[in-house]
Amino acid sequence: MRVPPHTAFIFDLDDTLVLSRIDFLAVRHRLIDLLHTSGRATESRDLLLARSLADLVAQGAAVSPTLEAQMWDLIREAEIQGLSRATVAPGAVDVLRELRRRDHGIALLTNTSRSGLMDRLQTWGLAPYFDLIATRDDVPALKPHPAGLSYVLAHLPPIRAAYLVGDAWIDAQAAREANVRFIGIGGKRATIESRGLPIWAWIAELGDLLRLEVSAP
Repeated sequence: MRVPPHTAFIFDLDDTLVLSRIDFLAVRHRLIDLLHTSGRATESRDLLLARSLADLVAQGAAVSPTLEAQMWDLIREAEIQGLSRATVAPGAVDVLRELRRRDHGIALLTNTSRSGLMDRLQTWGLAPYFDLIATRDDVPALKPHPAGLSYVLAHLPPIRAAYLVGDAWIDAQAAREANVRFIGIGGKRATIESRGLPIWAWIAELGDLLRLEVSAP
């Protein structure tokens, strides 16, 4: 029987554990095009580009259920194409295996739909290491809202400290609101810092995670 962990690592998916082939900027532009076509966009394109996909869809939902459905269809199409081309980030399997060996809790929290994802996680060799997989179909609200992290923490064994590992500002903001330490990865540190979001640590690659001094306060 596995001993309950003192600490847990909660991972983002795209551009954290896998190298995504989703052009999120292009997706945002297409969602904004739909908002502008509706004639109900209340902000400039530049301001809308700074919003999360979930925020953009919420604006569409305020216009009509039809527009909301169109926006989700667009996102799902991009996800399906991206998942089919995505590759595992270097060291991802080894890092998850080592975290498990050290008896840390491990969870996945992604804004991606569950449909199609589970098979890919098996193919990539990542699925066996997660204590919990939470997709947008499972959580009350999407990142940057902290509800997803609250959901994950409620479904893991009791822990003393949690770390969210991600590459984007929506991860950092969710971590801040949920009182979880944020570990950033990739090339978007300046964007996250420009929003005044706290960063507990920043790593260049997943293997660096194993060299951090994590603790349970």
